[in-house]
Amino acid sequence: MLLHLSNLNSDKLWLKISQFAVQTQEKHNDLKILNERLQINEILQQATIKSIQESCAHFSKASEETNRRLNQVFEEQQKCKRDRGCLDQDIKRLFNVYQNMKPQPQGHALDDP
Repeated sequence: MLLHLSNLNSDKLWLKISQFAVQTQEKHNDLKILNERLQINEILQQATIKSIQESCAHFSKASEETNRRLNQVFEEQQKCKRDRGCLDQDIKRLFNVYQNMKPQPQGHALDDP
């Protein structure tokens, strides 16, 4: 390339140098633009990751709350079943007491021999 440039006169040489400088500046500008795009992509990627992490944390907390509520409902259902069982037993006992308290039929004078 130097041999090729040595054959040029100074005006043509300056023209080649200025063209090379323009090309170099254009490439430099292209690289700056690419670098800026990369930085923007990194920022967007970090923001996306943070958003996903926050969403996961929110859903995890909501899931814990849902599980807590489901456990509470289950415990209340178990208590109701126990209470229902106790209530059934109380009703049976009361019925037995009632049956025992009913006046027993007494024999009539005509029934006795």
